[in-house]
Formats: sequence, C-alpha cells, structure tokens
Amino acid sequence: MKCKLLILAAVLFNISIAVAQSPGEIDSKERITISDDVDSPKKNNFKISLTSLIFGNYQLQYERSLTKRIGLVVGYSFIPKGAVPFRTQLNDLTADSEDTQGIFENAELGYKAFTPEIRFYLGKGYGKGFYVAPFYRNVRYDITNVNFTFSSEPAGVTKQNLAMGGELTANSFGLQLGAQFHLGKHIILDWWIVGPHYGTSKGDFVGITDRNLTTFEQQELKKELDNIELPLSDIKSEVNARGAKINVSGPWGGVRSGISLGYRF
Repeated sequence: MKCKLLILAAVLFNISIAVAQSPGEIDSKERITISDDVDSPKKNNFKISLTSLIFGNYQLQYERSLTKRIGLVVGYSFIPKGAVPFRTQLNDLTADSEDTQGIFENAELGYKAFTPEIRFYLGKGYGKGFYVAPFYRNVRYDITNVNFTFSSEPAGVTKQNLAMGGELTANSFGLQLGAQFHLGKHIILDWWIVGPHYGTSKGDFVGITDRNLTTFEQQELKKELDNIELPLSDIKSEVNARGAKINVSGPWGGVRSGISLGYRF
C-alpha cells in the first residue's frame, strides 16, 4: 500500500512540475519570436526625390539590401512631354543674338532616365549610414519644335522658320557619395551629397519644310545651323530642298545631388 502511495505521489509531483514550467517555456519562446521579428532588418525601400520635383522631374528609386553592407538600387526618372523648363530665362539669354532669338519659344521637351547603382554602406548598414555607390546612367531627351529662322531673299527682310525635333541619348558612369537616415520604423531620408558622372552622347534632329527651299534659302539655313555652338560637341548639318538634319555627338557629364524621402519595409 505504501508503495502505491509513493508511486502516486511521484506521478502527481512530476505533473505539477510540468504544469508549472509549461507557461514559462511558452512565454519564453513567444518573447524570442517577437523579439526576432522586431529586430529583423527591413531590406526594401521605395523613394521619391523631393528636390527634382522643382523642375517637374519625377525621380523614383527602389532599393534592396543584398547584405548588411551592400544594396542594389534601381532608379527611374521622367519629365512628361511639355514646354521646356525655364523657357523664359533661356529666351532671355538668347535675346542678344538675332540668330538664336526665340529658338525655344515653342519647344517641347520630354525626358526619361534609367540609373542602376550598387551601394556600399560604411555605417550601420541595411540601408542606413554613409555610402559610396558606383552607377550607370542612361538618359533620353525627346525634343520637338526647336525653331530656326533664316533669310529667304538676299535683302534679308523676309524670314522663314524651320521647326526641328529629334532624340538625344547619353550614357555615363559615375560615383555617388551620400547618406541615408532612418526617421522612425518606416520613414527614410536619402541625401545624395554629390555624384559626378561622365560619358558620351549622340543625337539626331530633323526638320521638314512644307515646300521646296530655293538654293539661296538652303545656303542661309546651312549658315544658321553651322552657327550652333555646344561645348565640346561635334555638330554636323545637312540641308536639302525639303529641310535639314543635324547630328550631334560628344562627351556628356553632370552631377547628381538632391534629397529623397521614402518608405522602408
């Protein structure tokens, strides 16, 4: 009888220990799971540039953290087709030249750019801190209604206009220096401190007249196009009775800088 009582007591004692320990073990596991979820890094973010909006340029970026220190960024920016930005100021700059006066009066510009980059973070990582980012940039400008005026008779009193348009493409490589800050759990601020880039460009522009040009008009139009000056660019023009064609090629460069605001997840 005593033996049976001892066995029953031992069983009850073991059950009481298991019951007493189970809630603590479950709570511990839950705490670990919750803690791991809170502390796990958010590896994605989506951003829009605030500074470029001033120029009607919409710049979007998606970033994915590949490792703690390395991130892949894909950027796309565009300007909807419309009037050339700061057209009034450009016309004022060309007002002193009879050959180029009003050249942008009716011009329209569209723009798009694709910019992939690899970021190497020097700070805390996972999209936070100072970074160095080599990048490639492809840019395409769609330009129409650039107006050229030329004489149609020797006295130079009568003038004719030729509207030209086409596409300019540029490819360049550069190095971006910047810093990215986490403003809370989901909001980020990306500061492009400076990002110089350099490459080449090529463009073709065509203008077609509504009638055949005389030999004199072709000569005058040729002079007008040959007077175009673009720094470090090679410009070749061809003129015939139905209009003209311009080929532009040369180096291309610039500097990326600005501030973006984004959401990380």
